[in-house]
Amino acid sequence: MILTKKKLPIIRPEYIFPLLAAASLLISCILISNKKYFWNDELYSYYLLADQSFVHMLTAFHDKINNTPFLYFLIGWLWTRIFGSSELSLRIFSSLGCCIASLAVWITLRRTYSLIPTSIGVFTVFCTSNLILYQNSEARMYGLFLAVCSFGLLQYDLLNRNIKSTRRSLFLNVCIHAAIIHTHLFGLFYSGAILLAQIVGDFYRKIFKFEIYTSIALGMLSIIFYIPSFLNQADVGKPRTWLPIPGFKDLTDFLGLTSSPFFNTLIFILLVTVTGLQFILYSKKESDDPQKHMNHQEKLYLLLLAYCFLFVPVIVWTISRTIKPIFIDRYMIPTAIGWSILLTHFCSHILQTNTPVGLSGASTLYAVFRSTKRQILLLLLFIYLLLYPIKFSISYDSQSRWGLDDNKYGYQDLPIVLQFSGRFMPTFHYSSNRERYFFILDWQAAVDENSGSFSPQEYKHLDAFRRIYPELFQKNIVASEDFLEKHSRFLVVSDNLNTGENCPLQVIGLEKYNKWEDFQCPQWLKREILSNPKYKVKSIGTQPIEKIFLVEKQL
Repeated sequence: MILTKKKLPIIRPEYIFPLLAAASLLISCILISNKKYFWNDELYSYYLLADQSFVHMLTAFHDKINNTPFLYFLIGWLWTRIFGSSELSLRIFSSLGCCIASLAVWITLRRTYSLIPTSIGVFTVFCTSNLILYQNSEARMYGLFLAVCSFGLLQYDLLNRNIKSTRRSLFLNVCIHAAIIHTHLFGLFYSGAILLAQIVGDFYRKIFKFEIYTSIALGMLSIIFYIPSFLNQADVGKPRTWLPIPGFKDLTDFLGLTSSPFFNTLIFILLVTVTGLQFILYSKKESDDPQKHMNHQEKLYLLLLAYCFLFVPVIVWTISRTIKPIFIDRYMIPTAIGWSILLTHFCSHILQTNTPVGLSGASTLYAVFRSTKRQILLLLLFIYLLLYPIKFSISYDSQSRWGLDDNKYGYQDLPIVLQFSGRFMPTFHYSSNRERYFFILDWQAAVDENSGSFSPQEYKHLDAFRRIYPELFQKNIVASEDFLEKHSRFLVVSDNLNTGENCPLQVIGLEKYNKWEDFQCPQWLKREILSNPKYKVKSIGTQPIEKIFLVEKQL
């Protein structure tokens, strides 16, 4: 016997709401993309996705450019074959992931909750979360990561509406969890969270669904196909990772960042607590009513998944405090799905709308938006939430084109050394005088204890770019000795007003890590130039975030 409600029509007027939210996210992406250019991390996507050879792209993927599983690059490479590899194209690819995620979460929650709570819960998160709105217009894998995790929620909900799962649904579950695992390394945490929610929910109901547990585990085990590439990619994190040790404020800030700018730590605690109490207090009442029993079970599984997703950043934060720092907001973007579930459940009790869960057709819209003050206020709230992504994009600051002011340094006949890859990569990519710009590979300077957390990884990333794309980078990403042998007079741009000052390290276990403010303290200028009496160094100008030095070798 299948415990499921009568299927809702595929197309209903109420679908206009999530479709409008998706349209708003796409418009926001387009508006923001017109205001900015590729930055360092996006270029790490661009060069692989724009590669004309799939086999060569596989080689680049296996190297030390990205420490990420393969699915994004596979789908993204196919995307660029059709839509090109421009800034807008690659960012729309990410935005579509966010749009699909918002639609999948809305559809899932709408099966259990009324229209208004579902829409408020989903739109408050997907249309106002700073993390989602930023990643919505970034050419990286986080939109896809959010989408595949939303498919995990959708399939999880479908499987728990049935007493017995079909082979087709189980196979689809394997594929979805394999997709989660192969989109981002943190997919292991979110697949694990879904598995945990499934086991706890089944334990509460005193049932055992071995076939579902097995399907999730098989999807997770597909990680073994990525291990050879992972071991090679993971080498970039040696001898130290670029991430600092997070504090408690980093955790609370993240939880607010993934939910909505309207939430702070107190509201987060209240929402988590009140939502749990709501479910507990209404459990017996709903369980005793046969008509509400099934809906109660569906809410149970959804809330369990929400809490498990919210628990992921706590686990990651604990690992980062005790073993190795791995805590960064965008890696945990699927936690936003948990917020949507909690907020929807919370609103379903405080609003108590009369719109039935399965009501379809024009009667749904009529029932929701009757001519009352309450419905008018709700409509205004919907309009605000749906327009918020566009508001976000309008307030987004426009960025100047990298390399546009190539001549501001003067000395137009001299090469320019940029010590930070985050500055070198986009400047080299966009500059009309790219032959002037150089990044110096100096392993001893990179691993210097005072060089900051990112320097060793930065060295390995750019060394890989030179190795994989020699026709582009071999002349401009060069070893220190080769550059100094060829150039006796050159400019050095020192970012963040840093001329080689030390970055003190923190100790965790047997390892040392930097703070965020000590992310980058390049040592090449200090080690090879300032400490060498053969060179004369003169400061020739200061910009808001940099100093420019003229270096001349003494004859």
